[in-house]
Amino acid sequence: MDSISDKVKKIRVEYEDKPLNIEDLDTNPLEQFNVWFQIAIDAEVNEANAMAISTISEEGTPRSRYVLFKDIVDNKLVFYSDYGSSKGREMENNPSISGLFFWPELHRQIRLEGVVSKTSDEVSDNYFASRPRGAQLSAIASSQSTEIEGRETVEDRIKELEIEFEGKDIPRPDNWGGYAIDISFWEFWQGRRSRTHDRFIYVKNDNSWEITRLSP
Repeated sequence: MDSISDKVKKIRVEYEDKPLNIEDLDTNPLEQFNVWFQIAIDAEVNEANAMAISTISEEGTPRSRYVLFKDIVDNKLVFYSDYGSSKGREMENNPSISGLFFWPELHRQIRLEGVVSKTSDEVSDNYFASRPRGAQLSAIASSQSTEIEGRETVEDRIKELEIEFEGKDIPRPDNWGGYAIDISFWEFWQGRRSRTHDRFIYVKNDNSWEITRLSP
């Protein structure tokens, strides 16, 4: 049987040689994100809105997980979560955050850094009302990141809530809502042949953005 090392060595994807030049980029990184995101949707990339976010624990340890990007509000990227979850507590303690989109089908990734804050109640309420009913119930039934004895703990609670809210609108729980990332740094990465990738960063300078090409 091959060792892990041998198996990894056999994993090799040669990217297309599609160039990315500074002339191809919008001067506004949010507009450039919109362009690439639409291309990812049109290409039917698997879960194009999956975004890996990294927060900092109280001990100073970086912690990463995937969330789903859901909207742009006031030029900020928005996702939703349980405020009492581990990431919620970490963002409350330290609002610095980074995010990453990776679209392997397009050989592209977008990296971002910024500061996160809760969205308004109105934004959270409107999105919660648009969720499937099952997802609404699970947001109430699950105290995210807390220890439970088994899956039935959540499933039984959902059954109770189905009875409680039968024929009724389900209100958004106070411990669940949106987060908005105010971004000060972007990187757009295009995979190229022989690992000679094209990389451009946008760094905020007062109210404008400076674009710089980085070495692969």
